[in-house]
Amino acid sequence: MQRQHLALALGAEKMRRVGERVSILAVILLAFALRVFRLGAQELRGDETFGYFFSLRPVPDIIWATLTLGEPHPVGSYLIEKGWLSLAGHSEFALRFISAWFGTLAVGIVYRLGRRLGLPRGTAGLGAFLLAISPYAIWHSQDARMYTMSLALTAASTWLALEMTARPRRSLWIAYVSISWSALQVHYFAGFVLLAQNVFVFGRAWLRPQHRGEIPRWATAQLAIAVLYAPWLWLARDTIAHYGGNGDSPGLVQALWRAFSAFAVGETVPTGRRPLYALLSGLLMLGGAFRLMQAGGAKRGAVWLLALYLVVPLGITWISARSRPIFNERYLIAATPPFYLLVAAAASIRVPSSGQAHTSRAIGRAASLLLLVVMTLGALGSLGRYYTDPAYSKTIGWRALAETIQRWTTGMPVDQVRIAQNFPDPTLWYYYRGPVEHVVLPPAAHDADGADREVAGLVSQGVTWVILPVQLSPLWDDAGIAQAALTRAYARVLERPVGVWPLQLYVRPDPERMQSLDVTFANGLTLRAAAVEPQTLVPGGVLAIHLRWEGRGDALTGTEKLFVHLVPAEGLPVPIAQTDPPLRAADVEKQAVSYAILLPETLPQGAYRVLAGIYNPGQPGAPRIPTVDGADHVELASSLTRQEKKVEE
Repeated sequence: MQRQHLALALGAEKMRRVGERVSILAVILLAFALRVFRLGAQELRGDETFGYFFSLRPVPDIIWATLTLGEPHPVGSYLIEKGWLSLAGHSEFALRFISAWFGTLAVGIVYRLGRRLGLPRGTAGLGAFLLAISPYAIWHSQDARMYTMSLALTAASTWLALEMTARPRRSLWIAYVSISWSALQVHYFAGFVLLAQNVFVFGRAWLRPQHRGEIPRWATAQLAIAVLYAPWLWLARDTIAHYGGNGDSPGLVQALWRAFSAFAVGETVPTGRRPLYALLSGLLMLGGAFRLMQAGGAKRGAVWLLALYLVVPLGITWISARSRPIFNERYLIAATPPFYLLVAAAASIRVPSSGQAHTSRAIGRAASLLLLVVMTLGALGSLGRYYTDPAYSKTIGWRALAETIQRWTTGMPVDQVRIAQNFPDPTLWYYYRGPVEHVVLPPAAHDADGADREVAGLVSQGVTWVILPVQLSPLWDDAGIAQAALTRAYARVLERPVGVWPLQLYVRPDPERMQSLDVTFANGLTLRAAAVEPQTLVPGGVLAIHLRWEGRGDALTGTEKLFVHLVPAEGLPVPIAQTDPPLRAADVEKQAVSYAILLPETLPQGAYRVLAGIYNPGQPGAPRIPTVDGADHVELASSLTRQEKKVEE
């Protein structure tokens, strides 16, 4: 009989273990699915493309550039990305897959951390589940940066810290030192988690003599990490000491609600709702800590580690931000594991009680469950917005911008075209892979004189077209320095909104390509020469027209307009595209005046002509002003052809 009971008990325990493994595997698979879903759908943001181009350098250059350019992150993530891209390619999916993988790995590690802390299977599993569906964690898992690497490595370091102190094995010691050193090589803020570990281990040894035997082993591990990391820390000391920050300096209350609301429901919720979610999640964390303390035993020790794990990184980040603008939600990701485990504890830890205490604790647990449901629903709503609502996505139109630039430049000699940026955002150069070179105007932040020199250099090089996506930034040019410098040497002939940018085209005529016409109109004006470029037309592209007039400006009444029509080479001259700008006295008195026609995206195949003339809409019937030969137009070009192949996007 005893053997039967023992067999039944062993069978039940085996089934529980199988159920545990199946459950956590399902959570990990869910985490992976949510992280790879639409992984390459959204466009890369600036930091992602910076990291991408940084990782393309040779390894010695990555190290050298990190130190000399003041890059505020260590080299670990760039070296990992470099090795991965050599195998997986350079698509958005491939770039972000590393983050998705580390983000998924973190879910399993958090579960193991919870179990090592003595939390029940359900509590550890719920904490892992909350991390799996977290919009904040998923956002960073779909971001080609180092943040989920930091999350996974610091969580693994904390788990191994507990394993190493409990079980004196050399393999655990080596694993802890290796993972902790790797975490520091990925993000400097990993040091805050290591500090929390040290406060916990030394504090526990001070309060509980039975743990003092762990100190020698622990101290040698910390010494090994320090010795291994010291060379890099010394080389990067100037960057660490003088980094100016890329965030802000909030007050304590604002910092807390920003952090806790981001952890709870992500950053894709309306700003006005975030303090409410922060309060809700704060109550859940306090409830979880209280329930763990009531449960006693190992769970009480878990509270202290989780509290340190959460408070130390948040607190040091906030304190550091008091002297420089360094507070940013993405820097806090290493503090998320204790957040989710404490929230899970609020709703899943059961404390034995009886009578009135039992009733009050049951009510408290029910309230915690209700708050958790509200938080989870908020997280799922936020996640839906992230996936589907452009207002909350990273995509702002880079693909459309690159495609438009490709169309606008097709057919022009490459050496006569430049793409200018008034903010050195590398993202455009990931999406635009065409042959046209680019310049940065101004070449340095707020450098108006430098912008003028750059533009003068473009003119001397024979550049006749400059395309500028205007991206105003207080960090570089928010006063129109680039536009002002270009306008002094070029004519702005076109502006169209593409994505979030006003896309502008600046042109100047090449005297050698101006064709002599010498056509005189009845009002005494003579069209001496003209040029039309490019000769190959592209649907959605641009046609530039340069005219040189001769005559007296006072021959105009002030109501005349110029028409320039793109018409089929054969048949009726019905305009396919056109421009009808005013013809002003100042235009006549210039050496040349330039215009642009935006071609339709449905431009049919065939050959085209360009016709120009003058008409007067201020008179009845808007009559055309004839030439002295009696014609009502002048042919500027007669053999333009539409490109047969589709422009590569």
